[in-house]
Amino acid sequence: MLLRLQSVIVYCSDMKRSIAFYRDQLGFPLKRESPEWAEFHCGPVTLALHLGQPSQAKPWVHAETAAGQAQLSFEVRDMEAFFKEKQEKGVEFALPPTKQEFGTSLAVLLDPDGLPIAVTEAFR
Repeated sequence: MLLRLQSVIVYCSDMKRSIAFYRDQLGFPLKRESPEWAEFHCGPVTLALHLGQPSQAKPWVHAETAAGQAQLSFEVRDMEAFFKEKQEKGVEFALPPTKQEFGTSLAVLLDPDGLPIAVTEAFR
């Protein structure tokens, strides 16, 4: 029996650039780092970076999904405050905060390698 989700690994092409993004722009505390591996405190699940090869990934398209893919998704309390703060830090958004039919706001930001990261506002 599986006990819990332990970690999520993001493969990146430039370790220093990705560490700076996840630590400085998104605000995750760095737990440990080495030339090919880094871990961040991210609640009960570890967010890890692993050095990989640059990919030929295509740009993110809203509502385009394919089997065999996964997406990081985080929740915030105040979407507008989050969006403003991250824009000021230079974070690129593929989708600005948009009201969804299921009742919350969704935004999608891109990491340095173009990985889409969904952000939703907590239901109130």
